[in-house]
Amino acid sequence: MQVVPISSHVHHTHIASCHGNNFFRWSVAIRASNVPDVTASNDAPNPFPSLYGKTLVSIQECIDAHLQQKHRDQQSSDHPNNVPRLQFIDASWYHRPDPVTDRFRNPSAEFRSGPRLPNSHRVDIDALATTHELFPRDNPKKLPHMMPPADLFALAMDAYGIRQHNTSHGENFADHVVIYARRGAVFAPRTWFLFVAMGHDPKRVHWMQGSLEDWIESGGDVDYRSLEEDHADGVPHAEGYEDCFDRGILNVSKLYRSRCGRGADVRYRTGASRAANICDKHEVLRAVNEHSSLSNPKDDADDPSIDVSRRNATDAVIIDTRGSGYIQKGHMPSAIHLPYRRMVDPSNPLVLLPKEELHDLFVSRGIRYRDPNLKIILSCGSGVSVCHAFLALTILGREITEENTKIYDGSWMEWGREEEEDLPRVLPGRVT
Repeated sequence: MQVVPISSHVHHTHIASCHGNNFFRWSVAIRASNVPDVTASNDAPNPFPSLYGKTLVSIQECIDAHLQQKHRDQQSSDHPNNVPRLQFIDASWYHRPDPVTDRFRNPSAEFRSGPRLPNSHRVDIDALATTHELFPRDNPKKLPHMMPPADLFALAMDAYGIRQHNTSHGENFADHVVIYARRGAVFAPRTWFLFVAMGHDPKRVHWMQGSLEDWIESGGDVDYRSLEEDHADGVPHAEGYEDCFDRGILNVSKLYRSRCGRGADVRYRTGASRAANICDKHEVLRAVNEHSSLSNPKDDADDPSIDVSRRNATDAVIIDTRGSGYIQKGHMPSAIHLPYRRMVDPSNPLVLLPKEELHDLFVSRGIRYRDPNLKIILSCGSGVSVCHAFLALTILGREITEENTKIYDGSWMEWGREEEEDLPRVLPGRVT
């Protein structure tokens, strides 16, 4: 299989510093496209109309889109910069040992050894993150896979050759990103949320329903090559970033240390200065205290200034998506238990349940997800399985805003720490 080099002949801006909640000033100009515009007026021409606007995509839809791009590449060796490309992302991540071998699988090693989807990239949520190693002030508690700074995410996208920017005509140009995972890796929605939260056009971020193995069984093209020394260039990357890849895997630490603050030219435009729909422990604590106040109205029952109907309309709920950890380790007061495993097909956890069944899961727990005034805070063990719920709410058509639906990035990994003495918890056998 031929590896297609990613060209990058677009005009771009220059940044001097690379961390913090900085807004970038972008000046991007690309040639006008002669491809018919099949999208909305504020979007650049889109060569994959069957994928556009779909969050969940079938394996066959992905195979068809890949074949379409493959045919276009074969027709011309000159890949135009003004046509979005299809970018496959291997999001495999494991939180428990393999049930057969009782050992943790190494998703990066599996990506290197193959098989992989054609021209795919490996995104490691533990590396592309606000790590204590790179950002000790921002993550002094050494919490795992915290959402990355926007500028680091943009640099990583440049290294992968994944593009998003505004054209000279004011249109939004973005590659299509398809998230997939291997069988046994059930947390691919976390990487889907990563792209959405960092502002990649949500109409062009897709979660493939099914595994890599399902793709192979469906007859899709596969790259079986090993990415060891003799095939180290087997994964596409942008020109000028070769030194940041180790046998096909992006070395995020090296990328940051060698590019950030050193006059890096950043082409990718994030849609936000920081990850969207994220909250901290203080916002969760306010929700816990608010629920406690609503549960004990006697203190303000005689206060005529309290409008109970208004108060109920603006309350908040906390949804905990962990499995057994909710009972075994404890949870936040008032948290509603909705295990992530309940939201996926029991026979294939890389397939989300139909909308009707997802609706029943939320409604049966008294969650008024259709009410945009209801604040929903999602928590789990470490901010990973919560993304199943965020994805489910998206599919259900919830009117999601920056303020009414949030993921607690620290989750129980932070809330359950012994050092967090000020945080109320319902622990096994006692309440604190």
